[in-house]
This record gives sequence, structure tokens and C-alpha cells, in this order.
Amino acid sequence: MHPRQLVVAVATILFSFFAISTQASEKISEDNLWVYDDDITVPSLLHPADPASEVIYLPANVFVPTSDDPSERFPAIIFISSWALNEHEYAPQAELLAANGYVVLSYTARGFYNSPGQITTAGVEDYADASSAIDYLLDSANGYPVDPDNIGVSGISYGAGIALLTGFTDSRVKAIAAMSGWVDLIDSLWAGNTPNSAWINLLIASAQPIPFIASNNPSPEIEANYMNMKLHENVPATKEWGYVRSAKTYLDDVNSRENPPAVYIANNLHDYLFQPDSLFTALEQYNGPWRLDLSRGIHGSGEAGGLLGNEDHTIWLNVGMWFDHHLKGIENGIDQAAPFSTKVLNTGRRESYGSLQPEDEIKVFNLIPESGAQGGLLSDEYSNTVAMDLQFSTLDKVANAGGFQGAYAHTGRTLNTNSILPEYGLVFTTPVLSEPLRLRGEAKVHLSVVAEDKAQYFAYLYYLDPQTGIANWVGHAPFSCHASEGCATTEGQVEEIILDFYWTSVDIPVGKQLMLVIDGKDPDYWRYATTPELNTVVFDSDAQATLELPIVWENSQYDDPVANYQEAQGLNRSADGNANSTKGFGGTLPLFLLPLLAALFTLRHRPN
Repeated sequence: MHPRQLVVAVATILFSFFAISTQASEKISEDNLWVYDDDITVPSLLHPADPASEVIYLPANVFVPTSDDPSERFPAIIFISSWALNEHEYAPQAELLAANGYVVLSYTARGFYNSPGQITTAGVEDYADASSAIDYLLDSANGYPVDPDNIGVSGISYGAGIALLTGFTDSRVKAIAAMSGWVDLIDSLWAGNTPNSAWINLLIASAQPIPFIASNNPSPEIEANYMNMKLHENVPATKEWGYVRSAKTYLDDVNSRENPPAVYIANNLHDYLFQPDSLFTALEQYNGPWRLDLSRGIHGSGEAGGLLGNEDHTIWLNVGMWFDHHLKGIENGIDQAAPFSTKVLNTGRRESYGSLQPEDEIKVFNLIPESGAQGGLLSDEYSNTVAMDLQFSTLDKVANAGGFQGAYAHTGRTLNTNSILPEYGLVFTTPVLSEPLRLRGEAKVHLSVVAEDKAQYFAYLYYLDPQTGIANWVGHAPFSCHASEGCATTEGQVEEIILDFYWTSVDIPVGKQLMLVIDGKDPDYWRYATTPELNTVVFDSDAQATLELPIVWENSQYDDPVANYQEAQGLNRSADGNANSTKGFGGTLPLFLLPLLAALFTLRHRPN
């Protein structure tokens, strides 16, 4: 077993032990604000398309607010468990929401732990299950005091993807809060036609059964599509599989509603599993109310502190305000605040923008090769160069995305330029910067290459300290050339390729140099059996190579909805008006620790 898979397996085992070792129970909170029931199941059809199908029962729990008025009705929120976690995942936040007057039901997605059915990776069955949870809460026979006109769905990661799919396909959903999720599954798992094996292997490993602990039941489709992506086979069928599982597919349907649900999305700038890029595209096309908050950290880390019981937590505070406004009608101003905020990776500052495209300028740098060198200058002026082909080996790497720990380290990740072996890539640098470059968006590299089927290119951005030779991480972009998808249809022909960087927010300081690395191998991504051993990049006046940077000229202020509301109410918040992303973790909790720590805190906070 790969070490990363071992870590996941151990963490999952520990999580399962803690989660199932606590007896099911009922409890009334000490302040008598809610009643908790951990002994319920949500009935759903094994095959939703067949009304005569077997009924299965999904493990669940529910918090119900107390009231002296038997006719009082409360808004409801349904939490869907994350991949490889169970229905106790959201207990700390569910308690807070129940104390604030919400009926909160959490259930385990089918196929995980003792939840029946197969893991279908957010297939039709999964969002039918979420709709069944709504049915369950609204069934008068169950006696829950739920307002049918104010239903919300929420989740993290797998739960977020299913929450969006449910909200886009079930008109009863009025508000959605999706954290570390996706809207386009193929774009996420197959960005640049290059599957990220590090993250996909983690998902596959954590979905396997664990004897005596977790009876996970993955669908055979998971292994089949895993191999399709790994080998680049059966591409149309695999993309159709992802199409059904992507909320973006249902945009036209949800936009046709008179009142599309209010969508809150949180994601993380080093989430290389579900990158934020497609979120921007979907929200730009969405007709309903929306808000997007980006944090530092890898997959699941930006919201992890809330799962660990932290009440002063930016993402979860905004989730609460989102539901308060859209399900309770509270005028708290979250709909009036700038709808998009992002952390700046290397400063920790959070900024807000009124648009999903905040850039003031697309700054273009030209890649000017130097004779006799493996690279050259990044220049904002273009000068014709002597026709030149530069080759480099793809058998080893100059840099790489860094796996989970690389992403976890943010811009603390460094590359010592003295260690670069020039035969394995190309390096281009700007002169020393006399003014900062504030990158906000998706950088792009345009290259002309001698196209070959299965050739791979990886671009990396750093900012370099010219005094020390140490370069700090900014971001990366993968690209694989497949003849079956229109690249290298004629072997050896010069073609332009575009390497799209993932959306990021970084300040490149004065006195540093922007550094671009072009590479041919990244161990975080699958390499194909027939990938060429040499890549050739072509430079001449007809094959101009450029780097595009979307930049802002000045930093924006953080338009903090919670601080604005509390100030208007005469309340206090933290001194800087900006709650920590995850107190004690700086917003960078490693994913592989989340199951264990979530279990420990769930055990601590779970009613006895």
C-alpha cells in the first residue's frame, strides 16, 4: 500500500472506532434548546427510478428545537456526510444551528460504514437520498416541526457535491451551503486532461471496506472509471459518467425556476482535488443568489475548524448567516456584502470583491529564450528571437505540485534554484520587481510545441529571492496531449497549447523575481506508458510564447458580513474583525488528519 493510502486507512480506522464506539442515544440540551435523537434512519429506494424497488434505510441523527408552542415550525437543514465519514461528522455545527432554531438532520451517504447500497460517487441515487431525507422530515407521521417552505441542504466535499446536485434538482430546496465541493466533476478530476493520481488514489483507498470497522461498498463503476482515467480509455463514457454527477449539468433547469435556491460555496486555494476554477464559471451563469468564499488550505481544511467545535470560524459563521437570511428572512446584510472573498496565500489577509473577475489588468510576459540556456527571460516587452527549439527530458522533474503536504505548506513551500537540473525543464525569470504583482485569478501559459500523443507539460509559478536562490510557491498547471481529443492529430506538427493555472490569490513582492518553470513530469499526476521521453518547445516570431497574469492594482478591503452585522447590532467580534479560518490550525488542517480529529471532537461534543 502506498504511504498516503496507509495514512488514510489508519485515520479512517481510528475515526470509525471513535464514531461507532459511542452508543446511540437521545438527549435534551442542558439549556433545553433542542432534543437530539441518534436512533433514526432515512428510508430511500435502492433504485430511485423504480418505485417498486427495495427500501433501504440510511443511518441518521436529528436535532429538533424545543418550543412551548406545538404549532411552531422551524426551517430545516440536511447535512450529507463527506466521503469516508458518517452522520456524526457535523455534530458540533448541528448543535449550534439547532440552538438557533433549526431542525438539523445528518445522514451517512449510501455505501459508507453501515449505510446500505453502493457508493455511486454522487450518482442519481445519492441526490435521490437527499430528497428522501426531505420527505422524511416533512412526513407528518414522523412529527417533526419543519417549515416545508424553508429547507436547506449542506455538506463538505462529497456532501457538498451531493447538496448542490440536490438543490439543483429538487425545487423544495431554498438554500444550499456547499464546502470543498465541485460543480463539474470531470473538470475537477481531469483538469488539463491530466488526472491527479495523488488525490484520486486517496479517494479510492478510503472507499475500500475495512474489516470489522467499516463495511464500505464501492460500486464497480468506481474502479472502472479509475482505470479509464489512469489509462485514458473509454473517454466519452467516463465523461458522461461525470456529466451526470455535476451540478453544472443542471444549470439550465435550476435557472428556469422562478426562485432558484440561494447558493453559498466555500473552497480552498490549494484544493487540487476540487479546484475552485469551475465554481467561477458556474456562478457566473447562475441566476439565483450566491456567495463564494475562498480560504487557504487543502481539500476540506478551510472549514475543518468548525467541525472541531470552533464557534469563531469565518466559513461557518457565513454559513449560519446565509441560512438565517434565506431560510429565516433575517436582514443580516450577507446579501448586501461583496459576494466574493478570498484569502491571499502568502499574507493571510482576506479580501472582498464585487465580481468573480476582480482583475484590473491581464499582464502579459513574453518568454524570451537565451541562446545556450534552458530558459531565459520573462519580459513585458517582446523582441523577435532567433528561431530556436528547446528540448528537455520528461524522465525526471524540476518541480512538482507537492502532494498533500506540498499544498498544505502553502507559499512556505520552496524550491532551491541551485538544485534545478536544466536538462529536465525550462526556467524563465523576470528582472527584479520594482512594484508588486497581485495575482488574482487563473494565469495562463501559451506555448508552441512539437505535438506528440500523450506528451505532458506542467507549468509552475514561483517568486524568487535573487539573494538566496530560494523560490516560493505560487501555483501550477497540468496539461496532457491526447490525439483522441484533437491534440497531436499529426505527429510532429507544431501546435499551440495552453496551460491553465488553477485560480489563486498571491502577492508577488517588490524585490523578488517571478519565475516560471516548464516541466514534463509531476509525480502527483499519472504518466502514460507511451509518454515521450523528450518535450520540444518552439520559439520564433510566429510561435510567440507568453505568460498571462490577471492582476489587481490595489488590495481590496474585506467586506465582512458577520462583523458588519455585529457592529450594527452593537456586538463585538475579534479585534481585527476577521475570524480565523481554523483557530489553532491557520486554515491549513491536513486532510488526512480531518477524519481522526473530527471523530475526537464529535466524541467530545456528541450527546451522551
